[in-house]
Amino acid sequence: MTNILPLGGLILVKKIEVTEKVTPTGLIMTASTLESDLQRGEVIVVGPGERDQYGTTHPIPLDVGDIVYYSDNHGTEVKDSVGEKYEFVNWRNLFGREQRA
Repeated sequence: MTNILPLGGLILVKKIEVTEKVTPTGLIMTASTLESDLQRGEVIVVGPGERDQYGTTHPIPLDVGDIVYYSDNHGTEVKDSVGEKYEFVNWRNLFGREQRA
């Protein structure tokens, strides 16, 4: 576990290297996808959510442990106090998540 807590609509993701052509849930990764800058990562911490114009906080519809897909240029790398690498990603920049079995 890390000591980094995301704010607002951000999530903290641990990048997973995409080496397989088929995900455990059956999603087929084409060669062009594997060569693109699409990243796969595990949600480590979910921020509290975004506030609307009335001050109401809307929770992020993700859970710790979800596997998500996002563009490499939408993640901002950060290291925690023990040197582990993570990425901050705005949840609205996600392309999708893997369906749970």
